[in-house]
Amino acid sequence: MENFFNRQCPENHYPYIIQEGDTLYGISQRLGVELSRIIQANPGINPNNLQIGQSICIPACPENHSEYIIQAGDTLSKIAAIYNVSVDNILKSNPGLDPNYLRIGQRIYIPTNTRCSIIVAAILRDINRLKAESRVQQAYESNYAYSNKITHVIEVTPDQILFDAVPVVFSGNYLGRFFPGQNYPYYEDAAMGGQRFLNVKDNFGIWHSFAYRVPV
Repeated sequence: MENFFNRQCPENHYPYIIQEGDTLYGISQRLGVELSRIIQANPGINPNNLQIGQSICIPACPENHSEYIIQAGDTLSKIAAIYNVSVDNILKSNPGLDPNYLRIGQRIYIPTNTRCSIIVAAILRDINRLKAESRVQQAYESNYAYSNKITHVIEVTPDQILFDAVPVVFSGNYLGRFFPGQNYPYYEDAAMGGQRFLNVKDNFGIWHSFAYRVPV
């Protein structure tokens, strides 16, 4: 008999340890995984007799899909644009997903049956790894992540970007990192001599610091 307190999960699955008060339905809602997929990944499991400390296997991602974890400021339209897929296809891959109630940390699945989407998924994995290793990004996240301020991108071109938070045009190519008409978390801070910084988080969760001076 398999020891369900020390279960080894197959590839593309990750273990979850049953906590007091857990139900399979509650786990499926919290982790954003269909209940039927959890049951299928755990043959013989008795949903009415879960034991504290029991290890179950959670499917990480369906075939031909990549996993995406919801971050602050995410919308399905923004995620769809990043992966070059339609919102409708994301919804089809995530039955029961409420596009108006995305939770930070929630896992969703993105169809990756096109070469472009697979490349983007690989780039996002690298970006997430770099964010975890970057002290600068960790400092920005620690200082600014809880800001409830939102700035609107008025214009973004290969040469410049304009936010509604400040009346300043910033030079640089930010295409793909920011989309015109979308909202992004931001925070302002200041230094000596009238120097100010507009710190904005992009589509990939990377913080950018735009420096400008307040007219005297």
